[in-house]
Amino acid sequence: MEIQKISGNAQGGIVSCKWYNKIGLTLIILFCFFRPVWSQTTESSRERIEEIIERVVAELDPEDSEQRILEIIERLEELAANPVNINRAGIDELSGVPGLNLQLAQSIIQYRKSIKPFEHIEELLDVDGIGGVTLDNLLPFVTIGRSFELGKDLYLNPNYWTYNSSFENLTRYQRVVNAQEGYSRPDTLGGYLGSPVKYNHRFRYRSDRLSVNLTQDKDPGEPLSGPTGFDFTSWHAAIQNAGRLKNLIIGDFRVSYGQGLTLWNGGAFGKSSQVIGSAVKNDPGIRPYTSYQETNGFRGVAATYGEQLQVSGFYSKRKRTASDASAGRVRSPTASGLHRTLSENDRRLNLQQETFGGRIRYQFRHGIIGASGYHQQYDRKIEKGTQPYQLYGFEGDRFSVAGTDYRLTAGPAMIFGELAWSSNNSLGFITGSEVNLPSGTDLAVAYRNYEKDFQSASGSGFGEQSNPQNEEGFFTGIRQRFGEILEFNAYIDFFHTHVARFRNTRPTSGFDWLARLQFEPLDNLSFYGQLRSKTWEQQMDASDSFGRETITMGTETRSNARLHIEYQALDVLRLRTRFDVVRWSATSSPSSFGYLVYQDVRLTPTSTLTIDARITLFETDDFNSRVFQFENDLLYVMSNAMLFDQGQRTYIVIRYQPADFLVLRMKASTTLYENKQFIGSGLNMIEGSRRSDIGLQIQLKI
Repeated sequence: MEIQKISGNAQGGIVSCKWYNKIGLTLIILFCFFRPVWSQTTESSRERIEEIIERVVAELDPEDSEQRILEIIERLEELAANPVNINRAGIDELSGVPGLNLQLAQSIIQYRKSIKPFEHIEELLDVDGIGGVTLDNLLPFVTIGRSFELGKDLYLNPNYWTYNSSFENLTRYQRVVNAQEGYSRPDTLGGYLGSPVKYNHRFRYRSDRLSVNLTQDKDPGEPLSGPTGFDFTSWHAAIQNAGRLKNLIIGDFRVSYGQGLTLWNGGAFGKSSQVIGSAVKNDPGIRPYTSYQETNGFRGVAATYGEQLQVSGFYSKRKRTASDASAGRVRSPTASGLHRTLSENDRRLNLQQETFGGRIRYQFRHGIIGASGYHQQYDRKIEKGTQPYQLYGFEGDRFSVAGTDYRLTAGPAMIFGELAWSSNNSLGFITGSEVNLPSGTDLAVAYRNYEKDFQSASGSGFGEQSNPQNEEGFFTGIRQRFGEILEFNAYIDFFHTHVARFRNTRPTSGFDWLARLQFEPLDNLSFYGQLRSKTWEQQMDASDSFGRETITMGTETRSNARLHIEYQALDVLRLRTRFDVVRWSATSSPSSFGYLVYQDVRLTPTSTLTIDARITLFETDDFNSRVFQFENDLLYVMSNAMLFDQGQRTYIVIRYQPADFLVLRMKASTTLYENKQFIGSGLNMIEGSRRSDIGLQIQLKI
């Protein structure tokens, strides 16, 4: 097969194949056999999904990147929209469901093989290790499926390919209501080329065996000349779960292997109050790419084949954007995906990235072992920076990474790990274990050591930063359940760097810890209290006895205390109240404090209408003591609001479903500051003390 790039224009570079037209014709024929399946998601299950998503995101480190959090949200929403069939799913799909791990996935498979298929979801309670709380968390993400007998000529039967068909169109409009500096400044003076509107849409057809998707996105400030003028266009056509052929994807896809040291596209859970599952990853392998994120995926062809022994491979060729360096060289590709000004457009898609790799994996009774690797090269040389923390970064036009990983079970314990090697002869390593003990006790430990010059541009390992480089650390945690109403989670993580990290000229160390106690005395009432703190070394400016400026090493500490109360006052009314206190301190500096309190109301007057509203009061001494809150928002939108200074923030989200096939969403929010004449800076600066946002979304499901 020959793959050719036919365009590098605003469509994002669409890949075509010589036999693409044949595939298109085949898909058109299959569409003729389309049978609609109407969505029957209840409002109560939708509320449960949102509660789980909010809990997961709120428990992550608030300093995590928006891209990573958004990918996690999209993964959970994707699972909710396409629940895993516990009668058919393999160990990867099952262990990727929130609340399940490798051991529980094996138990589910063993139950349906040795006893009988699941006739009701509640039969999961008969599986060893699954209780009422776990089942409640699983309900939005699993299904028993529907009976369907395949014909003798299975693969030639159109029903086989189109069974359980659905079509979805998702269109979204968002913008900042206030005037911003970048839109009033001429483009010749660095102003934005396009409107302040963020607009995107997605068209997707899915069945049990097929997936066809088109996603287009325009960011605020980017120009849009017409249907073909979007700054980012993503597409794929995929076959999945067709016997031993687990998937075959042409177009955009993501790849996540092992524990993430070698290769990992997409979000991954990290340190949070849900201690069990924090350090270990359940790799999903190759998946179609549907995200609006422009830089975190591959474009080409990928496939996975096999059952116990699986082999997967992929080839990708796509354009990236990078800042120019010296003598025709560029810096590492950017992750923003923004092309709003003349200068940003001049370097748009100015770097070609070619990647190929694969994985072989063997699944046996006591776990999974695998080996994976990839090679990546660019058409221009990449130049690393000159700052101390950049001295061991990647430089050149090609590199390779390979690794081996494992997830093994031994009685109540699960052991995991990965050892990865980069072509500059540097290593990255992680290993750990989770143990289920009697009396509701679960323990987790993990050790990681990523050498100072380990280079895996597409890796995302467990640690202080997603890039697995220049870090050594030890993590340990505990979860203790006291019956059905009380649960305690805690962890502590020690870490240090081998060489300088950002804002430092020498190695640093630190630690962070969390303790959370959750209490549910009644079915309609729950509380949790949480303490979280992080201390790290930081280079600081100082003066000696002669008044000369010197550099010294001190420490910074950021601590947070939270009380959260949730009360289901009526069937149609849910109340949430939260109090947050943040304290930041540093060597030779006075402490600063931040406060947040919010009252949240959810009203569901009918089964088709949900209204979420919140008012938040906040006050911080400075940026260091900033506070965070996760917010309800439009579908697939990440909203982890960062607040500092003094003010109030309010928002309302309305979800209305007038018909089974149509969902309308709207969010309006405003933040009013007490002591500001300008909000933001640079091209995003707003004159005044108020910032308001509006978002509209239409979801069509057939």
